[in-house]
Amino acid sequence: MTKKEGKELATVKVYLNTGIIAGLIGIGFVASTLVFGVLLLVLK
Repeated sequence: MTKKEGKELATVKVYLNTGIIAGLIGIGFVASTLVFGVLLLVLK
């Protein structure tokens, strides 16, 4: 049972890391889109 709990904890950590990475990618995408949009407006 101890080993099973260890695997479950590891799985939870992997899920948390995946969520954090997905969140960072999403924030980066939104930020880059905003920067690109502002640059386009300034260049026009």
